[in-house]
Amino acid sequence: MQMEMQTEKRTARMSKGKRRARLRSLCVAGAVCALVVALVACAPRGEVDPGPSSEAPPKPQPTAPVAATPTAEKNAAGVWTAEAWKDIYPHEYETYMLNAMNDTDGNASDPVFEKRGDMVKLYPMLPVIWAGTGFNKFYNEPNGHNYTLDDIRVSGRVWDAEKGVFKETAFANCLTCKSADFTALYQQQGNSIFSQPMGEVSALLTEPISCFNCHENSLATDAGTGSLAVTQKFFMEALGSDADKVDVASQTCGQCHNEYYFSPADKAPTNPYKGLAQMTPEAMYEYYRTAGKDGTPFVDYTNPDTGTTQLKTQHPEFEFVFGGAGSSMAGRGYGCADCHMGGEQVADDGTTYTSHLLISPLENKELLATSCNMGAGCHTDLATQVEAWQKASEDKVMSIGAKLEDLNKRLAAAVADGSMDEAQLGAVRELNRESQWYWDYVMVENSEGAHNPKLSDDTLAKSEAAVDKALALF
Repeated sequence: MQMEMQTEKRTARMSKGKRRARLRSLCVAGAVCALVVALVACAPRGEVDPGPSSEAPPKPQPTAPVAATPTAEKNAAGVWTAEAWKDIYPHEYETYMLNAMNDTDGNASDPVFEKRGDMVKLYPMLPVIWAGTGFNKFYNEPNGHNYTLDDIRVSGRVWDAEKGVFKETAFANCLTCKSADFTALYQQQGNSIFSQPMGEVSALLTEPISCFNCHENSLATDAGTGSLAVTQKFFMEALGSDADKVDVASQTCGQCHNEYYFSPADKAPTNPYKGLAQMTPEAMYEYYRTAGKDGTPFVDYTNPDTGTTQLKTQHPEFEFVFGGAGSSMAGRGYGCADCHMGGEQVADDGTTYTSHLLISPLENKELLATSCNMGAGCHTDLATQVEAWQKASEDKVMSIGAKLEDLNKRLAAAVADGSMDEAQLGAVRELNRESQWYWDYVMVENSEGAHNPKLSDDTLAKSEAAVDKALALF
């Protein structure tokens, strides 16, 4: 099954003459309205970088929001749009709208927002490795939150451009985390919404990712309390009793930035774990291998050339930061907003507010100076440190990806010429599936290893061990 729901791969973009889109701007787009799940780990590869203090600085307390009625009626889905809140939360609204600079063609006045790239061209092994899923042809870097509905509606994974219609294989689950309106319909209708035709449901939606995705400000209350809310119920079910171990702000990010699959029964997004301890690539692979311990392996799609029943990893940012042993930053008590929303802001009129312009901490010079670098925080030079982590991770992703491409071609040839019996083919296919899962787990995670460098290293090592073992069988 093709995982059509996946948020388009990368966050803020750079020109491809530079080294990859995420190098400077990890998280301008592809998160939830209020917060982004992109936490740059505060430790060098494999160990903690001891700053002057291992304790997180006290977090500023935002000014209590004004309880007032929005300046517009709810829309047809029952949602107060971002526009409706602009007079009550003017600074939040203004900074949220700045994300509109992150469009398809980029913004010449701000190099953070550059023209998005085609991931299939950036990673030439994808057409071979991901054969059998739409991602091997249609996989772009994202635009900002303001464009989530526009992006998904024109993706070749769901839209037949030649016929001008949505594909029959496109269901409403593709719209999960693409629209505040869809989130409201999910809360109203439950899981039945996911198996409805995408074209029919898409016609009902007008609001992209915005306030309702992260705040109790539309259906839950009739006044602007500003309180955070995790609106994706499936993610809360997966967190279970561990929800109280992670700050709610980071949960609002994680509800869309996580690894999931679509349940075959009702096409509902479902997480392959219960609780933080199971949020590891190893535990999730075992879950999929036995489909939740019922004895039937879960399959996202079958590669038509090799016969391998494969998994398509989504975007496990939350698991990278908080899963298993967790990242160094999570261990110190930092959450997503600390790095990517820049802390408390003070407007010219003295009002305190939280910026909703979602950028990498490397683009926030004030944050670097006051909270990150030595003398104020934990790092001597965060930008250089992140670049080293990302280069190490990306070099491995490219080299292992080349091995996986070679393996897929050799396996396809063996299937075609009958040079291997079924037992031999089965052994290679299982190693192929395993290696591709671990490779994909790092490749599609939106920080290029910076959220958790040790986890990135360990996971890619497992991928390389499996692909080397498979190649040796030839």
